[in-house]
Amino acid sequence: MMKLYSSKFAPNPRKVLIYLKEKNISDIEIIDLDLGKLEHKTPEYRAIAPNSRVPALQLDDGTVILETTAMCRYLECLYPEPNMFGESPIEIASIEMWYSRVSFELMVPLMHGFRHTHPHMSAMENQNEEYGLAQRKLGIKELENYDTIIQSREFIAGDRFTYADLQMVTSLQFLVRLNKLNIEDYGNLNEYIIQVSSRPSFLI
Repeated sequence: MMKLYSSKFAPNPRKVLIYLKEKNISDIEIIDLDLGKLEHKTPEYRAIAPNSRVPALQLDDGTVILETTAMCRYLECLYPEPNMFGESPIEIASIEMWYSRVSFELMVPLMHGFRHTHPHMSAMENQNEEYGLAQRKLGIKELENYDTIIQSREFIAGDRFTYADLQMVTSLQFLVRLNKLNIEDYGNLNEYIIQVSSRPSFLI
C-alpha cells in the first residue's frame, strides 16, 4: 500500500488530502506528522524525504514523490476519474496555465512577503525586509488583478472544478491570512473561495 506522509494543518499536505477526497481514493495509508514536535526532522523521516518537507508519497516499491503537483499528476494516471487535470487538449492547457500562473503570480510574492517580514521567520530565513515589503505589495496588486479575473467566472480554468481551483483556493486561504490581509476586501475572490471551499472534500 502507498503511504502519504502528511500534516493536515499545513497547506501543501492539505492540498493533497483534498485531492484524495475529490478522487475518492481510499487505499493510501495516511501518516500524519506533528510538525510542532518536529517529526518531519527525524532521521527516520529524512531517510524518506531528505528535504524534511511534507507531504511525501511513498510508493509500494519504496520510490518517493515529494512535490504536491507531481504526486497528484501521478495519482491522476492511476485514478483517472473524476478528472482533475483536463480531458481535451485545450482544457489540459488551460488548467496547466492557470495553476502555473497562480503559483508564480500569487503564491510566490505572498509567500516571500511573509517569509521576509514576519519576525517568526527570522530564524529560518535570511530576511530582506525591503524585498519582503516589495513582494507583499506585488502580491496585493495580484490579488486585485485576480479579483477582477474571477468576477466573470465560476472556476478559474473552465466550467468545472479542477486542480487549478484546488491550487488557487488552498493557497489563498493560507497566504492571505499570513500576510495579515483581509480576503473580504476582495469581494469576488472571497465569494469564489466560499463557493469552492464548500465542497465536501474541503471539510477535512
